[in-house]
Amino acid sequence: MDEYEKLITASKEQQLEQKQQQKLTKQMKRTVSLSRVKLVLGTLTVLLLILPVSFMFTFIFYAFGTKSTTLMDVTSQTLYVTEPNTSLEEMEFDMEFTPFSMQLKFDQYKRIGKEDFKANTYDMRYTLGHLTKKEVSSMLERFPHKYPTQTSPWLTHPENRYDVNSYTEWTILSGLPEETVVEAYISLHELATVDEIRSSFQNVDVLWAAIDTGVEQTNLSKDGNVVSPIGYPVQVDNTYWSPFRDAHSNEQAFKDILNFIVQHEELATQVSSAKNLKLNERIAYINEHGIKTYAVVVTGPKNEIEKLRDSNLIRTMKIGEVKLWNWAT
Repeated sequence: MDEYEKLITASKEQQLEQKQQQKLTKQMKRTVSLSRVKLVLGTLTVLLLILPVSFMFTFIFYAFGTKSTTLMDVTSQTLYVTEPNTSLEEMEFDMEFTPFSMQLKFDQYKRIGKEDFKANTYDMRYTLGHLTKKEVSSMLERFPHKYPTQTSPWLTHPENRYDVNSYTEWTILSGLPEETVVEAYISLHELATVDEIRSSFQNVDVLWAAIDTGVEQTNLSKDGNVVSPIGYPVQVDNTYWSPFRDAHSNEQAFKDILNFIVQHEELATQVSSAKNLKLNERIAYINEHGIKTYAVVVTGPKNEIEKLRDSNLIRTMKIGEVKLWNWAT
């Protein structure tokens, strides 16, 4: 009987241990489940916090750090002085903010005849103030070389002996229909003031002047880097967004722009199609020698552009964009 009681007691102890083990297993499963829930909730909380915090940081950065207005000003003003005969419209700017980034989309226009036509569409992204994306969709049919390994035969300095076949360009011009307006890139035999050129070229609009900055004879800066033309629009521009709006003179506005973008030259160089601006060197030359032009962009009726061929001021000519007649005086 003692053995039987021992067996019963052992069985009861074994059942008790099994119950305790089952209870412990349930507690462990419950603990693991709670830990998982807490982990998921904690992760969601962090993620939900990151988004508003990152947006807050982005807005603070572009409001008080590298301001969004500074990025827009550097971008627009750089394009005005490095892209011949182009302009921007304020209402066309589309600005969007994402975490740590600002996206800027806008259209660029060219004056051909008496109308402005869309030339390019820009899609740019700035990440913490640095340009990290630049896409340009062009609507142009003819455009000059802009890469830093090439000179620009469309606008050449009198002392730059780059071979330009103007005869072909004049022949193409003569074959255009009478009812067309033309954009023409004209290089001069010698340096002149913008006012001298405007008074000499009658019945056409002088739109943009390339300025002699001491490097255009070879298109090389002092350190041997290839540079491209810079200049400014010479027409009155009352567009609200234009840096030339209400300017005392476009010449002075041009100087002010150079003195502004030189403070952000790395960004300006990224924005520009020409990858070597060398602004300090060129600003110093302008301050010492004044502003003279060696080439201009003009527009007008095809017949009036043809008449310029007889001018002793013109060295070379390249045809830009051509549109149907829209000339109204």
